[in-house]
Amino acid sequence: MTVKTGSQTLIPPIITQISYPAYMVSRGWDIEWINPQAEELIFGHPIRKIPQLEDRHFFKLLFTTDTRELVKDFESFVKSHLSLVQGDTPAPARNPLLVSLGSDSVNWLQRIWPQEFTTLPPIDSREERVRFRKLPVESYHRVAAIFREGTLIIWIPTLVNLAPLLDLLTGRQNVITDLLINKLPSLRSMAVMVADLQSSVKICADLPPEEYFELVTEMWTRLEQPFRSYGAASGKHVGDGVVRYFLAKHDSTYAHTVNALLCADAIRKCMVDIDAAWKRRKQWLNNLVLNIGLHEGREWFGYVPSVPTPEFTALGDAVNITARLSGVGRNGAIWASKHFLSSLPAQIVDRVEYGIRRPYGDGEHFIPRTYSRVVDLPDQERIAKSSDILNLPVTEVIRVDVKAIEETLQSTTPSDDRG
Repeated sequence: MTVKTGSQTLIPPIITQISYPAYMVSRGWDIEWINPQAEELIFGHPIRKIPQLEDRHFFKLLFTTDTRELVKDFESFVKSHLSLVQGDTPAPARNPLLVSLGSDSVNWLQRIWPQEFTTLPPIDSREERVRFRKLPVESYHRVAAIFREGTLIIWIPTLVNLAPLLDLLTGRQNVITDLLINKLPSLRSMAVMVADLQSSVKICADLPPEEYFELVTEMWTRLEQPFRSYGAASGKHVGDGVVRYFLAKHDSTYAHTVNALLCADAIRKCMVDIDAAWKRRKQWLNNLVLNIGLHEGREWFGYVPSVPTPEFTALGDAVNITARLSGVGRNGAIWASKHFLSSLPAQIVDRVEYGIRRPYGDGEHFIPRTYSRVVDLPDQERIAKSSDILNLPVTEVIRVDVKAIEETLQSTTPSDDRG
């Protein structure tokens, strides 16, 4: 391993080609990108080959790899990261990933863990007396570029002129795009939402082209707020339909599913306002509604290059199943798999009205709190495309008591579970 230390060392045009130890951690402090220099000098382990995201947690890796042997002043090295935490990950004593390390490691981390945090600039640089045992350098600039998606950390010998690197980091969009394109895939538990505009072909035909594009733009612009509020990661977006991912967090087994449920309810309500506005404007009978599918699973998750920006993708059955579920719905319905609702705690499910509608005489009969295989649903001709989920148990979500769910969440979440 050779890391150049000359003062005239050139900085590459893209950040992922940098020859100094560098890694990006997510807001939850999982390593999402790392270069070979950091793997060898800091961890002594091929981090990029670890598939489970929870096993790539930065503070967990400090105690499960060779870091304590490879970094001469281990405590100074760890402390250099703590100002960057900003409450993004629970304190060691409350972090289930770290508790598993044993009391000695947890107590050691807890002793140096910051009690409060101060606001940091977008690029935070400070000199640290740290030595990686495989190199003779004893002083480094610890440079951290803080993005919404995570924090990039680079170790630069103090002999090196920092100016070219800082210039590169000021192009923040290019830097984060490069990092995301090279982001490590991982196995993640996630809830998936697919939402499709009903009768989009007819609506497109009914409108002049400029008004159709205006409608689609307005719709997704208005819906972006609930997507952001509930932490939805952007997936494939094709005109009048979207895929959104809600990723599980280490400190909760069901928060991602709750967020997906609440988000689905929020965008359904938002579409009511959009529909009313366009009915007044066009004096038409079209109904602007999104048919929504919800499912939960554990899949390989990562970025794929695309134009103009990279997008998330999940490899596995979860997305296909969810897409089929959105096709089952009509008139703005939310359809969820039995697995999705079963992943929620009982006190949350009790606040959801769901069930199956069955034909009864000239009308229909609603059977609450029940499921049906897709093959047993009426109107099979319309949902023929769902043939690969015919035996999947599903249900229609009629109403979500958002206020009661939020009160339940507040009563079951410790008030100090933020640091």
